[in-house]
Amino acid sequence: MDNDNPGKDLQLIEKYWRHVSSSQGFKYFPLVVSRAKASKVWDINGREYIDFLSSAATYNIGHSNEEVIKAIKEHLDKFIHYCLYLYHEPAIELSELLTEITLGNHRKKVVFGLSGGDANDTALKAAFIYTRRPGVISYTYSYHGTTALGIAVGGSFREEIRKAIPFKDVYFVEYPDTYRCGNIEDPRECGEYHLSKLEDTLKRVNPSSIAAIIMEPIQGDGGVLVPPENYVKGLFKLARENGIIIIDDEVQTGMGRTGKWLAIEHFNVEPDLVVLGKALGGGMPISAVIGRSEILDAAPPQTFFATSAAHALSCVAAIATIKYIKNYNLVEKARELGDYAVKRLNELKEKYEIIGDVRGKGLMIGVEIVKERKQKTPDRKTALKIIWRAWEKGLIMMTYGKYGNVLRIAPPLVISREELDAGINIVDEAIRDVLEGKVPDDVINKMKAWE
Repeated sequence: MDNDNPGKDLQLIEKYWRHVSSSQGFKYFPLVVSRAKASKVWDINGREYIDFLSSAATYNIGHSNEEVIKAIKEHLDKFIHYCLYLYHEPAIELSELLTEITLGNHRKKVVFGLSGGDANDTALKAAFIYTRRPGVISYTYSYHGTTALGIAVGGSFREEIRKAIPFKDVYFVEYPDTYRCGNIEDPRECGEYHLSKLEDTLKRVNPSSIAAIIMEPIQGDGGVLVPPENYVKGLFKLARENGIIIIDDEVQTGMGRTGKWLAIEHFNVEPDLVVLGKALGGGMPISAVIGRSEILDAAPPQTFFATSAAHALSCVAAIATIKYIKNYNLVEKARELGDYAVKRLNELKEKYEIIGDVRGKGLMIGVEIVKERKQKTPDRKTALKIIWRAWEKGLIMMTYGKYGNVLRIAPPLVISREELDAGINIVDEAIRDVLEGKVPDDVINKMKAWE
């Protein structure tokens, strides 16, 4: 046991809420992390958990990756960081790697940041400056970070919060949801329907006023929504015809998560700007915008400057992360394990009427919980009880989605098949216990969860 003081976890949690704003983030379980390795996490009581969350899809290469730690330690004796008023080799090497792993033969450049949110902010600013247009098209239930611009274009924020940000030229269209597309069951027809809605929006707002369309190639916080390929291709065609920049937000989906380096590769299109964060640094804070040089170079020096951007230690970690993903074939592993996980979860769907849909790519999977399958009525309450029971049994998992009823399954890409099986077995047991009435309703009040 790591903790010889019973109740220390609850003492720490009480102290946390005494000093940290409730606006900082959701808290699902009273779990204080003590250490983490690969696909496992231990709390301060010494209890072991399988991690199906990866710290919000951050630890694609696993917790405390030894090759990343080694690279950081070796560089630490040289220097920690120097801001981008001077040059350093890690930033140069990393920028070259990033232009290699992103799509397109056009001339590309990189702008570095600290988080996915500030990188999305940078991409939007670059689009405004390059096009000299004021408008943005975004999607309902989207999430692009928590900068002022990120909230303004973030469809998952409540309208009154978005309206508090004095940026009004944002036009939201509905993200394609093939599970809930009215009476349309065919994915291609669903894609055509939503493409017509996008066309209507462009006609209404005047396409020459739109600088950018910002999109997640698979919508994460909306509940792992995979758009039809014809929709994505049609969107790109409309953007090209109207001189609109496409910003591909790969903060959740990038770095091999979906069985491709970038999720946009599933659709055979090339975005103008790609945004990476989360998993890029192997756990160290770093983000990047990679895209057409004419767009990123349109801003004068200092426009995107941040003192700790391209932090040398974070760059070293990101270089080691990219090399690790390549050397250990994690992109292919994510595809193979993802196919296996979806197969197993669909077996649970056959077993339990409350599983309405299983969807995703690679190891980015959503399991939608419903009251009954025919009407597809969302059941957030049952979803929360499932993840609580799973936590009690040693599995870290969370809920999200348009209705807060989707189980989020995103383990580290290094997870073994045995660990993946063990985690899915816990999901099975948790669903059974909830349906048998073994999980009380009051556990919902113990969680500050996605709504």
